Amino acid sequence: MAEYIRTLGAAVILAALTDMLVPEGSLRSCCRLACGFVVISAALSPFLAGADLTLPSYTAADTEAAEAEARARVLLRHKANLEEIIEAEFPGCEASVEVDGDGGVRSVTVQNAADEEAARAYAERELGLERSEIKINEAEQTAAR
Repeated sequence: MAEYIRTLGAAVILAALTDMLVPEGSLRSCCRLACGFVVISAALSPFLAGADLTLPSYTAADTEAAEAEARARVLLRHKANLEEIIEAEFPGCEASVEVDGDGGVRSVTVQNAADEEAARAYAERELGLERSEIKINEAEQTAAR
């Protein structure tokens, strides 16, 4: 405790002497700022002595896991956005989109589409799919047979 008081006292005396010796002007305000930082750091030194101020270290595995998790969330949101767009284009239908790891559309399934050909043409044109990758009202057709 005595060492702390001596250090703090020395910092205050040094700041006061510096303030008296520096001439008026912009240099004086800079010196006051610097001396203020010295006094504050001296006052906080006991609190900072035991604190671990190092940044946490991250391993490559942590980074890769975080990237994989973020990528999965983005792909899931991309899939949901595509489904919402299709459902907005054809009200009353239910769309299901399958995407690959790069976000490309593999296939689309649309149920309850009033105009099957329009839905098929939309999927071909907007999603770049082939006819074999598009399923329109297939559950209804199977049940009718």
